[in-house]
Amino acid sequence: MELAMGAIGSVLPRLAELLKEEYKLQKGVKNDVESLSRELAAMHIALERVAKVPREMVELDVKLWASNVRELSYAIEDAIDAFVVRVAEGSNLVDPINQGFFKRILRKTSDLIRKGKARREIAEGICDIKELADEVAELRARYKFDAAAAATTPATATVDPRILALYKDITELVGIEEARDELIGMLSRPADDDQLNIVSVVGFGGLGKTTLAKVVYDKLRGQFDCAAFVSVGQNPDLKRVLTDMIYDLDRQRYISIHNSRMDERLLINELRDFVQNKRYIIIIDDIWDEKLWEYIKCAFYRNKLCSRIITTTRKVTVSKACCSHDDAIYRMKPLSDDASKRLFYKRIFKHDNGCPPELEQVSIGILKKCAGMPLAIITIASLLANKQVQTRDQWHDVFNSIGRGLTEEPKVEDMTKILSLSYYDLPCHLKTCLLYLSIFPEDFIISRDHLVRMWIAEGVVQKTTNQKDDVLVELGENYFYELINRSMIQPWDENDFMYYKDGYDNAIISCRVHDMVLDLILSLSNEENFVTILDQERGASSLSKAHRISLRDCNVVHTIPEATVPKVRFLSLLRADVHMTPAITIFPILRVLDLYNCHFEESYHLKHLGNLFHLRYLRLHCGCITKLPNEIGNLQFLQTLDVHRSRSIKELPPAIYQLRRLMFLYFPENISLSDRIGELTSLLELSPVDVFRRTSSIDVNGDSFSLLKALGNLTELRDLTIQVWSSEVSSIGRILGEVLCNLHKLRRLILRGVHGIVHLDSLPEFLDLPQHIHVLGIKPMYFFTVLPVWFNSPIDLPYLSFLDLSICDMRQEHVEKLGRLPALQVLWIQINRESEWLVIGAGAFPSLTDCTFIQYCGLVFQPGAMPKVRKLEFNINVVDSEDINFDVGLGNLASIEEVTIDLLCEDAVEWEVEEVENVLRHVADIHPKHPTLEMRRSDEDKMVLDDEEEQQSEDPMEDSDMEENRAPDSMASESS
Repeated sequence: MELAMGAIGSVLPRLAELLKEEYKLQKGVKNDVESLSRELAAMHIALERVAKVPREMVELDVKLWASNVRELSYAIEDAIDAFVVRVAEGSNLVDPINQGFFKRILRKTSDLIRKGKARREIAEGICDIKELADEVAELRARYKFDAAAAATTPATATVDPRILALYKDITELVGIEEARDELIGMLSRPADDDQLNIVSVVGFGGLGKTTLAKVVYDKLRGQFDCAAFVSVGQNPDLKRVLTDMIYDLDRQRYISIHNSRMDERLLINELRDFVQNKRYIIIIDDIWDEKLWEYIKCAFYRNKLCSRIITTTRKVTVSKACCSHDDAIYRMKPLSDDASKRLFYKRIFKHDNGCPPELEQVSIGILKKCAGMPLAIITIASLLANKQVQTRDQWHDVFNSIGRGLTEEPKVEDMTKILSLSYYDLPCHLKTCLLYLSIFPEDFIISRDHLVRMWIAEGVVQKTTNQKDDVLVELGENYFYELINRSMIQPWDENDFMYYKDGYDNAIISCRVHDMVLDLILSLSNEENFVTILDQERGASSLSKAHRISLRDCNVVHTIPEATVPKVRFLSLLRADVHMTPAITIFPILRVLDLYNCHFEESYHLKHLGNLFHLRYLRLHCGCITKLPNEIGNLQFLQTLDVHRSRSIKELPPAIYQLRRLMFLYFPENISLSDRIGELTSLLELSPVDVFRRTSSIDVNGDSFSLLKALGNLTELRDLTIQVWSSEVSSIGRILGEVLCNLHKLRRLILRGVHGIVHLDSLPEFLDLPQHIHVLGIKPMYFFTVLPVWFNSPIDLPYLSFLDLSICDMRQEHVEKLGRLPALQVLWIQINRESEWLVIGAGAFPSLTDCTFIQYCGLVFQPGAMPKVRKLEFNINVVDSEDINFDVGLGNLASIEEVTIDLLCEDAVEWEVEEVENVLRHVADIHPKHPTLEMRRSDEDKMVLDDEEEQQSEDPMEDSDMEENRAPDSMASESS
């Protein structure tokens, strides 16, 4: 079912919090809370079972019960929040819920003034909540519901639509040739000593993994002694998989194998014995579980006869488990624009020659939304092909419906079932995380940090009682990466480092959702009342039960009466005119407020922001916001404050420093901080800090360092960027060292220099890098004469994964030291003096994937160097390259995919430059990975002429005279 658990996952730990001594609940109330917790825990388990069942297999009464549990969980959380706010503030706050089904839950806890009264009143509130929970439990008993009932198979069993991919006529396929040849090429590569080559095909549902595997299987099976193609699926029976495989390998011999009573162990032995002396090819399609693969692979006898296995999966981790190395993973690519058009038109018009001119523009729009997914293209084409008359209006209707509920069309049921398999495979907390993506419009680039901070604010990410807040960030990021691993979201953009990787962190920081997956998410979100969308076409028809509102791309007026939104806890405004929306004061229990690229009327302001006492997350990315109200200090539960794109804000109000629960603080770079920043001891991350913005002179014993010293109080800080005027950096080394000694959890340290170039050779005397540092960047304007002593022992920096430094004199021993860093993945080094050839030896840089050596440096790679590097940029001095026969050893880089080389042409002649270019092109052409190669010439104006060219340039008149002397002879011969 599409169930995402409501707030029940966050309510259980919140109830546990109420039992703590600080709230001093009466004994009877504690008993009620404990009883309520037990009942909710039982409901939680039941909901998890229901959530694993496809929605078409869940009875209506079970759906009703689940909906009631979800609404109950929201009401309980609202009641707990109201109580906690009253206890914390001790003030008269407006009761956030004043009508509706759960009115009596909070009615008796309104208008509280003193903490003692709040504690007395919560007893009655908890009693009312417990009565509601009992009603829901009785409802469950009345329906005689249990997990088994939820999973009852309907009378009409559904057929897996993916089976059609196994029986497609080869003539129906379009654009598969390139992928087929590439996969065959991977299978043809020499394997390890056992000669069993396993290649895994990975990609999200609908990309054509099964079709590709079947095409390759049909083309190659004649080259093998035996062959098998088996599908595994989400809930596999290992015995069935093994018997299917054995039967496929020899159908005559094993005609009765499905009636065999052999257990899994005997079947594995039978299979191993059969293939022991045979060359075989086996396709294992649609694997979902790594553990199952461990059993399946036991059946493959490694007989050194060059056998081949192809697996297909939607999960990256499963594909890695299937293969011995990353090179054996084939990542499915979307169809090209040309292939997409041919497939689309062929399905509609029975030819691929194009479409009528009046439909061409809308067809381009449809194909853009399909984004190269064959399943989507075929589905939409089939939908249009059934129209008796092809009109532009019909096509526009289909175009507009994609991403807005297309799944209601009967023709797309098969596509929905295929895509939804990945959704139902998610654990419950990831289902909830995924539904948050319904907030965003099509083609929106979604920030990882924005998403994770919202999950944390709404309690989707939970830590145990004894864990610190920084665990929430790691858990949330792991949820994000798991959605990528399961192919539910796509990293943006894999081909552009600056877009999909943090400039100082080798991690995916943005994603997008395929329009067809978004369509599924929107459908699920709508059924569960997860997010209510308001835009140009969808208005505020009924918001009484809305919990989350997303108002986006809107230039129409949406009137939302105050009485209609008692339960809204989440409000997102994307690219909307805020004067067309209601005032934020009508959302009193708001936990998340996100204003992105919105426009305000002059009369609209944020003075009431301080009344949103429940607010956890506040993002204001609007250029028209010029000031934050001082009342923001009332938001004592605020975790995230992000105004870094509101560049019209020139200062932060002093009340900011009252937000003691604040974990994330992002502001524009033009803002100066007070040394009171040290009071925000819960901070995990904050924007770059200019520690001397207002200082004109430096006094080591004065107040100039007070801000820098205050940072030492932020002991939970994970991320610190300090901006220092270059003339002052030599003065702060000791103080910076003292500050960093207190920051035991710091993982990312960036030092930025401004105005002038400064050598930092004295800095390591005062500054010891934390052993747990992951990211270190010291640029621009800062240089070390030689490599700092920090890198003398690689065991001192076991987690360093990103390094960005500028060094004047880079030597061979420096490269060798860096090459021993065990976790280094990204290396950016700028060298400011011409150096000798630097040799990268075997085993050096074992984890490096991205390497850039800028300016005066030449590299030579020995066999076994940089085994994982995919992207490489460096320089070659053409004049010196003759010493190594123009060969820098690119062929020794086993994983290389992209190479950029600057050819330093000073004092070189044309033929030398061309020789180097030809050698490098040849090496790239014959490399098994066929890396892209970009070569740029520098200092071409300083090239010299060779002897022959120089002779010609010195005596141009002589050449001219010779030409003139030849001319009469030539003319004479013509006339004769």
